[in-house]
Amino acid sequence: MLAIDIPSCYVLAGVGSLVGWGLIAHIQTDQHRVAYALGLYRRAFLCLSGLALIMFTPVAWLPMVTKGAIGLAGMGLGLLAWAFRQLNGRRTAPWFGRVVIWLIGLALWSAAWASDGYYVQCLALVFCAVSLALLLDQGWLILRSARVSPSELSLLVVAGLFALHWVIVAGYAFTTGGPYPPDWLHSPAWLRPWSGVALALLPLSVASVVFAIINERLSQQLRARALSDDLTGALSRRGLRELGERMLALQAHRPSMLAVLMLDIDHFKQVNDEFGHQVGDDVLRHVTQVIRERLRPDALLSRYGGEEFIVLLPVQSQPEAAAAAERLRALVENALCSTKFGKVRVTVSIGVSLHEPHRSLDQDISQADAHLYEAKRQGRNRVVIQA
Repeated sequence: MLAIDIPSCYVLAGVGSLVGWGLIAHIQTDQHRVAYALGLYRRAFLCLSGLALIMFTPVAWLPMVTKGAIGLAGMGLGLLAWAFRQLNGRRTAPWFGRVVIWLIGLALWSAAWASDGYYVQCLALVFCAVSLALLLDQGWLILRSARVSPSELSLLVVAGLFALHWVIVAGYAFTTGGPYPPDWLHSPAWLRPWSGVALALLPLSVASVVFAIINERLSQQLRARALSDDLTGALSRRGLRELGERMLALQAHRPSMLAVLMLDIDHFKQVNDEFGHQVGDDVLRHVTQVIRERLRPDALLSRYGGEEFIVLLPVQSQPEAAAAAERLRALVENALCSTKFGKVRVTVSIGVSLHEPHRSLDQDISQADAHLYEAKRQGRNRVVIQA
């Protein structure tokens, strides 16, 4: 059997985390969601780098120092899961994320003072739960995305293998007693060598894949800017035409549906007449930012006309499309726009249609426009979707 020194693997994981931190630190972006995720990744790799402390620990202190480093690593894994969730467009309230991360650390550090068996079970359970959450979140992205990159698939494979490993370790920890190794990785004998190798390579592997994913998305963002509206940064009509037709072609081979949302800013002419066109431009940029921050990476946002926007969004059903449109409407209504005249409340009316195979993108937009007209006729600040 392959002989692997687990503490040395911990150290390699810590050193690899420092390298990963360096890779992530070199990425610069002005996209708020990606920048926020990058900050979480950096914190995650700093926590994981605590495993390198084992290299400087005297043998007599090794079990307890290893427990402390594993607690930091658990927090780092939680931060990675949070960062992936943020990068994938799924929001987590900052206070909730911080509470979960600190609960992970406190659970592992508190268990360190209990019996060895209890600590081993707590460690396995925490790492199993977090790794499964990471896997499910990445799987959710793959299922919802109209286009999946090789890097995203690679990350799904890495997350899947890591989660499978901890499921096996957790099952073993709850069914098999001591003696327990001083490195606290209580797993079947056949799995220990592979566990060591996986732990040593995991941080650098994740960092490399994350680096590739973010670079791919930033490259897509640069290309999108070439097809974007100068004022708002949303796609122009030309960009919608090019990328929208491509999305329709890809969607034809997927079980999900494509929702076409047409949004119109209510009483926009009145805003221009009362406050001037500069404030009108502020409102357009504000609405664009509010919508963009909420949309998933696989959605498209376009400024279709003066105060009209189009959103193309993959969904699983008509109720989901209606719920997504309602969330956007409420989000715009609740987010006040800052102008030189103070806060201005903005609302939007939304018409929604679902793409059908026999229709073109223009026909889908015309259908959404008809529902938008009905939303405005009913009093504005509402959503109307096809029956």
